[in-house]
Amino acid sequence: MQNQRAGTPASTGLSGPKNPNPNESTPFPDVRPKDANGPMHTLIVYSHLIAACIAVGVLLMQDLELSKLGGRRLNIGAVKDLKRAAQIIQCALGALWASGIILVAVGAWNDPNYLANQKLWAKIAVVVVLTANGALLHSYSFPRVVSATGVVGLPFLEKSAVVATGAVSTVSWLFACYLGVARPWNHTVQFDGVMYLYLSLLMPACVAGLVFIHGFARAKPASQRLPQSASGFTQLRAAVLRRIH
Repeated sequence: MQNQRAGTPASTGLSGPKNPNPNESTPFPDVRPKDANGPMHTLIVYSHLIAACIAVGVLLMQDLELSKLGGRRLNIGAVKDLKRAAQIIQCALGALWASGIILVAVGAWNDPNYLANQKLWAKIAVVVVLTANGALLHSYSFPRVVSATGVVGLPFLEKSAVVATGAVSTVSWLFACYLGVARPWNHTVQFDGVMYLYLSLLMPACVAGLVFIHGFARAKPASQRLPQSASGFTQLRAAVLRRIH
């Protein structure tokens, strides 16, 4: 008792643990789930991956079939295949948006720095572009692809717009899928850099598509010269035979 300073209460040993920093208030308890990779999260990621694989697979197969036709008029079977592929891709895109929103919400709930990932926002921007481009494909490009003239019979500007929307669709889907698996880019790349890379892929794809379709359109009249010449020769031969007889 002699060592105790005057005016200082003695410790009873019954008080709780002291706050190491009395200027800081006690934080609220962390109620966020500790396991961000639980079974439900894994199932959502799996469904997200499956939807992306289905959409890209159907898209590439349809692009291959259309490239074989070279922009010519589609038959009834090809038109049905195109409509079926468009419906599948549309459903897959809806599933991607739904599962993607859930994944972003869970990620932001578990990690306060999750939304600071610039690659995430670049991926969202690319998906927004492919969604808007998909609406343009359905409303503008598809009616012209299945028209009686085909793509090669369209005016120059309409033909170019149809090819450009197709190129944007293919590049956007492939690039969005790449961003989904590019884990080393998380929190290491900037939004501007990713979008510059995206544009650098879009431009050559559009140019290649335009060169292909316009080159095919120029070659088409040359291929029709032989049947026209043969028809004129047949008419001349018939006229000569009539004079002889």
